[in-house]
Amino acid sequence: MSHPAESPLVMVGWDFHQTPVELRERLAFSPEMVREALSLMRKEGLLSEGVIISTCNRSEIYGVTGAAIAGADPLEAVTEFVANYHGIPRTEVNGSGYRFSGTDAARHLLRVTSGMESLALGEHQIIGQVREAFRLASSAGATRSVLHRLFQKALETGKRVRSETGLSSKPISIPGVAMELSEKIYENLAPRKFLILGAGETSSIFFDLLLARGATHIEVTNRTFTRADELCRRGGKAVPWEELDSRLAHADIVVSATSSTTPVISYEAAKAAVAQRRGQPLFFLDLGIPRNVDPHIADLNNAFLYAVDDLQEIAERNRQEREKELGPALEILEEELEEFLTWFGSLAVVPTVASLRQKFESIREADFDRHLEKMTHIAEADREKIRLMAQAMVKSLLRRPTEAIKDEPDPGRRLDRAEAARHLFDLDVKPKE
Repeated sequence: MSHPAESPLVMVGWDFHQTPVELRERLAFSPEMVREALSLMRKEGLLSEGVIISTCNRSEIYGVTGAAIAGADPLEAVTEFVANYHGIPRTEVNGSGYRFSGTDAARHLLRVTSGMESLALGEHQIIGQVREAFRLASSAGATRSVLHRLFQKALETGKRVRSETGLSSKPISIPGVAMELSEKIYENLAPRKFLILGAGETSSIFFDLLLARGATHIEVTNRTFTRADELCRRGGKAVPWEELDSRLAHADIVVSATSSTTPVISYEAAKAAVAQRRGQPLFFLDLGIPRNVDPHIADLNNAFLYAVDDLQEIAERNRQEREKELGPALEILEEELEEFLTWFGSLAVVPTVASLRQKFESIREADFDRHLEKMTHIAEADREKIRLMAQAMVKSLLRRPTEAIKDEPDPGRRLDRAEAARHLFDLDVKPKE
């Protein structure tokens, strides 16, 4: 595997693996804070480029070190900045995070974007979160050639892992498993009628999954009607809590996810609803803890009940299936990482200057020397002098571009200039054989 000779690429982070939620909440960045923090780090010379990923499960800063880092530990400097920015004691921040540089920093971002570092292995929402983090940093003028290339590569890797492996194929969240079960019960959910009890996070996630699958007959009821009504602004119809029992018979699938400590759907209400349906089955998905649905409902003819324990068993089997896909996913990741490292390694001063010199010399040899050889009327000694003059001219032409790359003190700008030189002079294009 290729490794860049210089590694100004750094990252510091805190996630659910190592950082308690109380500290993660204090380390979180709002969009406004992201813009401000990136601007300050670039202004202070800590980073010449930067992207901040901030979600409920992680806060991570990726960057290319700036000119002010010379002689200092960039990981320590960025960590200290984060601690000061959030007003958190340095010892508290140091003891619960992780830091990477160079290849390890790039690999970590690809793992994150592929869902390998997520709380739910393989969850694909992280791709959108990484994309939004990059968009926000770019709109703030905080990204240039290196992070642009790295984040594009990370997004490509995440898409490949999702499409070419089964790492994200089977749901392992309770709402996701409930949706999968619904699709097994009724292959086409669009014409089916749903009654959702509760308007919290679980209900909201299931509601969005229904909308994404084209369901249009959705009723939502909640003890606080305004919350149900707010959820239904995206579609569906809010129903007063007092009408719960009477609405059961109109649903094909009842999904309950309330915070009630006692069942909210009684055996008697379910029995009456099943009778009204005249032989049509009624399915109950109880996502509540404690149970929202009387467990004896499972004994009714044409009533089918799935509780959280049932769904967790399915979720665990799905998780095990996802883990089997880690090998193929890692192969894709390392393949994409190698492509980035090859490009990143080419931006180092020595290979860029060497490639630039080789390019100019090849042009001189292919064009100038070839024509000079045909000038047989010029004495060989004079042709040799002309060759030496041409070589000196090439060196003169290269002196200023070489100095501009080698002498730039800001690592980020130095990489930008190397990238510009490689692009302008096609240094990465292999010569025709």
